[in-house]
Amino acid sequence: MNDILVIDNLDQLKCVSDPFRIQLLSILGDEPKTGQQIADILEIPRAKIHYHLAELEKNGIIELVKTEQKHSIIQKFYLPVAKKLVPSHELLRYRDDEKKKDRLSYPLKINENNLDSFKKDLKKLVKKASTKKGEEEFIVQVMPLSDSDEN
Repeated sequence: MNDILVIDNLDQLKCVSDPFRIQLLSILGDEPKTGQQIADILEIPRAKIHYHLAELEKNGIIELVKTEQKHSIIQKFYLPVAKKLVPSHELLRYRDDEKKKDRLSYPLKINENNLDSFKKDLKKLVKKASTKKGEEEFIVQVMPLSDSDEN
């Protein structure tokens, strides 16, 4: 399981915008479960669970991690693909690209031992550049990416 899944398309965002699906992700947690196990926990019909699990799997939010045959039934066990879901900043852009030249994004590879020092320096820089009467607000975000997200 990755640490973070960056949601980079509207279908994924729509998929996880459903409160029931968020509840399913929470129940799945770190231990693989079947649709039947989740249905038993929530005391609702298995068909409803399977529909939502299929949507989550189709959109790359959960994955099938193992199957077991119990009598004549094949049980499918699912897990979320990541511990956290984060929407891409590009996906949430709502303004025209006329100020695109003002936007910047840099990939940063830093040794974990230097991260605290970097955060302190960044905080000082943000404080120095901030004004109470600024025309626009920006956000500076430092977010760890798993190995698979760096490619």
